Amino acid sequence: MNSLIKKSLCTMLAAVTALPLFYVPASSNVMAANDVVVNASSTKQLIRGFGGMTHSGWIGDLTAAERETAFGNGADQLGFSVLRIPIDENKNNWQREVATAKKAIEHGAIVFASPWNPPSDMTEIFTLNMSSGGGSTYEAESTTTLSGGAAAATAFTGYTGTGYVSFQNASGAAVQFNTILIGSTGTKNIKIRYSQPSGTSNVDVYVNGSLALSSVAFEATGSGSTWKDKSIQVPMVNGTSTLKFVTTGTGGPNIDNINVTAFVQDTQAKRLKYDKYEAYAEYLNEFDTFMKNNGVNLYAISVQNEPDYAHDWTWWSPEEMLRFMKENAGSINNRVIAPESFSYVKTMSDPLLNDPQALANMDILGAHTYGTQYSDFPYPLFEQKGAGKELWMTEVYYPNSETDSADRWPEALGVAEHMYNAMVEGNFQTYVWWYIRRHYGPIKEDGTISKRGYSMAHYSKFVRPGDVRVDATKNPVNGVYVSAYKGENNKIVIVAINKNTSVVNQRFTVQNAAASSVSSWITDSTRNLAAGSPLQVSGNGFTANLPAQSVTTFVVQP
Repeated sequence: MNSLIKKSLCTMLAAVTALPLFYVPASSNVMAANDVVVNASSTKQLIRGFGGMTHSGWIGDLTAAERETAFGNGADQLGFSVLRIPIDENKNNWQREVATAKKAIEHGAIVFASPWNPPSDMTEIFTLNMSSGGGSTYEAESTTTLSGGAAAATAFTGYTGTGYVSFQNASGAAVQFNTILIGSTGTKNIKIRYSQPSGTSNVDVYVNGSLALSSVAFEATGSGSTWKDKSIQVPMVNGTSTLKFVTTGTGGPNIDNINVTAFVQDTQAKRLKYDKYEAYAEYLNEFDTFMKNNGVNLYAISVQNEPDYAHDWTWWSPEEMLRFMKENAGSINNRVIAPESFSYVKTMSDPLLNDPQALANMDILGAHTYGTQYSDFPYPLFEQKGAGKELWMTEVYYPNSETDSADRWPEALGVAEHMYNAMVEGNFQTYVWWYIRRHYGPIKEDGTISKRGYSMAHYSKFVRPGDVRVDATKNPVNGVYVSAYKGENNKIVIVAINKNTSVVNQRFTVQNAAASSVSSWITDSTRNLAAGSPLQVSGNGFTANLPAQSVTTFVVQP
């Protein structure tokens, strides 16, 4: 821990009133939990930090006091160590992001930048056909009718559900989805998850018994266990419909599932002109140089904010992002972040990981996690191919509502749980909020810290850049989630979330590191990062009561 952080932390501790953190009223129920074992020698990801974004052009800059609240680490400060800023398409507006960026760096934070749009002379209007919404997914092996030599199978791996459907006859084999619910009449996008070891097969598609598409081609995926998506569009009517795939003489693919969504057409979509890729890379370099000349050394630059959800900015297809990363990203004079998908959509980032040149030009895989299920936080392909690269969560607000107050509890406790999943299940190295100051953000419009902010501070104030996540019992009892981090001089930080409406009595044991003293802080419905009394250490561990619906940070000193 450097001297500045030590000084700030000491100031914070002196200013916070010590409260009886683990006082439990006699009428409260106390649940017993399994022990949490923290293994200090079992290291996971390196932590870069926690923070948020300013966007002066949209909501105005932070005030001087708000900068201190965000990036200072003393009393009534968040200790943020990451700042995200926009790259405005108008160079005349670049100056307005400098002041906050300089203050963040002064406090030891790293700063990175993301563009929403290139300069207008680099873009063009085109017609974009796309699916809309999450849709409904139907498994091919269940609630379907199989005929003519189609059968459920499990020989290949990587399928969802309980299996997939294999077409065993080249002609006449069929799978019919019987109960597809359609909310409104119109064109629907059918995304088919399939595998095909080699060659190309063709199937006919029937809707409610009528031929809708002839000879839809499915290209080879490389193996039966390599699954890809193919989208087709068919008209469907309101109500319950059937959808049938029939082989036509060339066999058929293995079909895992289908996803049905609305299909929309945007005639005013915007994209980067194909002959402007090199100029766009130079433009990003100009911004990097401008910030450097104004006292801000950026840590990294992103290629595009949410290229796959660009209703109000610039779209990039996976193929376009891959091309830029292969041919142009190598000329960017800083670390490169891509692709910053709006919902951690792997079809945006898989091609970058699978292409050696694109991967070589990508330093940080950035993702947003709006609506992303916790089960989709792990990324096996990145674990397989991302050696030497970093994995950042570069934007989110959670819960996903701009209308709720940031002080609502226990909704704000969900922020701590979301951060836990990002760190433990997603192995992200950063966690970056959307607007730092907003009524639903960590700092409210009056400049004070919100309940959501205090939930974030349980990580940001204590888990510092350069710390490493270590293995810990994740879920010792239902509703309790624990993560642990090792810092300078083998200091251990443990963040424990109790979502239960009753107190949980929890034992923590530290392995492969000494534990001599334990301090603690809590946020619950009535307290905000309140300091608790020191805890007694025995057997290289300690026992504490986790109050109902709370987040507690323990700092274990060797």
